[in-house]
Amino acid sequence: MTTLKITPQYDDNHYAVVDLGSNSFHLKITHRINNQFQAVDKVKRKVRLAAGLNCDNILSQEAIERGLDCLQLFAQHLHNIPTKNIRIVATAALRIATNRDDFITVANKILPRPIILLSGEQEANTIYCGVAHTCQDSCSQQKLVIDIGGASTELIVGNQFTALHAISLNIGCVSYREKYFTDGQLSPENFANAIAAAVTVITPEANAYITLGWQLAVGSSGTMQALVELLSHQHKAAIITADFLREIQQRLIDCKTIDEIKLGGLRPDRAAVLASGLTILIALFECLGITKLELSTGALREGLLFDMLPKHP
Repeated sequence: MTTLKITPQYDDNHYAVVDLGSNSFHLKITHRINNQFQAVDKVKRKVRLAAGLNCDNILSQEAIERGLDCLQLFAQHLHNIPTKNIRIVATAALRIATNRDDFITVANKILPRPIILLSGEQEANTIYCGVAHTCQDSCSQQKLVIDIGGASTELIVGNQFTALHAISLNIGCVSYREKYFTDGQLSPENFANAIAAAVTVITPEANAYITLGWQLAVGSSGTMQALVELLSHQHKAAIITADFLREIQQRLIDCKTIDEIKLGGLRPDRAAVLASGLTILIALFECLGITKLELSTGALREGLLFDMLPKHP
């Protein structure tokens, strides 16, 4: 007996966002009820587009094909979503790639709507929007928001729904793995070199954030999610501290190589870029004087969703 696959039927209250990140591609489909979004479907693929960039920022054909294969899958999910309710954005890896049109031109033929290539500042502001709309008790507090992506890191200080200062730095967990952990060795020297490089990039920007100040620091990327999962496995509160970062650094050094990483509570798909993401976060703690960091449930995709809501005067 053949079972027929039922294609989901969507209406004007269904929305979809596609985030073509430098590490992963994400698709999120939601249903809007009373201006609140309820997840209907999520698809994530580790495309690692940034790993396909060479020293001249040319994206390899292999990386392009990985991305296009993923978009073929996404297009099937997007087929019945009203096109006006779809947003598709690309971030740092495609901002950087000198041959990005080789990817975008073909991708736009696959997808129901054209890709929007976000600037670094647009990406940072959209991330803040997602954090601000999904925070709960902390909405009134001035916030420092950190998002470590595959090829860029966004830093934002904001108050309620307004971003006061937002920038994007060209440091990311995939690009740092390719540059500082190419040999796969989790040596003290590799960690020290990566942290020092990140400090060099962050330091010129630090004073502006320290001057503005914040009451709450939150993180919204895979690096922070991985660290909170490690804390949960240890039955500890979901609060990241400098001491915990150094503890995880030493545990990674003890693993010796990326292929041998085995930490209780760590998902296998997070292992490849945990060390490189960790070095950037350690540098941020040092340069900005962060004492503790909490995990945000919202970020870029949530910001895109809320931006699509009808605007009322």
